[in-house]
Amino acid sequence: MTPRPHIVYVHSSNELYGSDVVLLNLVQRLDPQQFHPVVLTPTDIAYEGLLSQALLAAGIEHHAVDMPVLRRRYLSAKGLLPLLRRMAVAPSRMRAFTPTDVPLIIHSNTTAVLAGALTARRRHLPHLWHVHEIITQPVWMRKAIAWMVQHSSDRVVAISQAVADHLLADQPGLAAKMSVIYDAVDTEVYHPHHDTQALRRAWGIRPDDVLVGVVGRISAWKGQELFLQALAQALPQAPHLHGVIVGSPVPGEEWRLPALQELTRTLGIAKHVTWAGFRSDSPQVMAALDMVVVPSLRPEPFGMAVIEAMASARPVIATRHGGPLETVVDGLTGYLVAPDFAAEMCHALVRLAQQPELRRHLGQAGRERVQRHFSYDQHVSAFAEMYRQMLVSTP
Repeated sequence: MTPRPHIVYVHSSNELYGSDVVLLNLVQRLDPQQFHPVVLTPTDIAYEGLLSQALLAAGIEHHAVDMPVLRRRYLSAKGLLPLLRRMAVAPSRMRAFTPTDVPLIIHSNTTAVLAGALTARRRHLPHLWHVHEIITQPVWMRKAIAWMVQHSSDRVVAISQAVADHLLADQPGLAAKMSVIYDAVDTEVYHPHHDTQALRRAWGIRPDDVLVGVVGRISAWKGQELFLQALAQALPQAPHLHGVIVGSPVPGEEWRLPALQELTRTLGIAKHVTWAGFRSDSPQVMAALDMVVVPSLRPEPFGMAVIEAMASARPVIATRHGGPLETVVDGLTGYLVAPDFAAEMCHALVRLAQQPELRRHLGQAGRERVQRHFSYDQHVSAFAEMYRQMLVSTP
């Protein structure tokens, strides 16, 4: 009997945010009769291991590997040597997870991981690079990553056309091997019918409050400051608005949370904002909200929170660049606003806060759009077909 092909996923983190969730859902849904997924996660940062725990619960083979991952702390004279050392030994450390007696593909999940590309080149293995990022600064890194993806992959998957166009601007030759496969959401998991009253009570939300949330990692570019400024401007016109920030800071940047909390005090809106931290019950969180804001200051590569909110029949206010241009239909499923102008976001907040029927209409249109364009059936079948093509074309 021919052994099942192994798909070895080399991943850059061990959490349950965007690219982690995308990876988890893909490996859970692959046909186990056709493919054997193996997930490799890094050891170079103190993660809680939430992805590993979820993989264990799902029965997916996974291993922790000391491997090279591009992180800002390595881009210095002090950090470069450990990175280069990991790069040098990566293929030998990967050998145990890339057996020669089965058909095998290496799937590098994010451009931050280098071990997959290094191993594939050394071992002459087919390599797929799954690009989840839009890197704009520094320019040298943007260009280096595009060159690396071009010269170290057999196939490239971008999570949005925005990501594809960003790479193609530096490496037009990628067009021959580039595909766009949108991230997906399970509309049987994300839906508007969860019982959310206990959650709203726990957050101190009154029955007549309109709850607006920002869901995702707290970081420099995710735009929580812009949201808080817009909320402060909106409250005089819509005093029943209440904001909730769901998510935790990037490891090493824990100071961002108290800085944001201080900003609410400076703006005089502290009593109108709840800090929920990271939560694993995202479907219930989305259903508990009345609307969702994705206020990213830089282009969002895709924005899982957008389609999760839409699947939950919640209108979305997102900044007008990157992936949301492909997911949000302005005026039909939500609103697209300027990424540097709180007054425009304020206007959208007030309009939705004051019109519950408009929220319902936009939310329902968003759910219907997700069901048509961002389903897991489409997502998983596209990857499975790509794996089959790569295995056939490999000598």
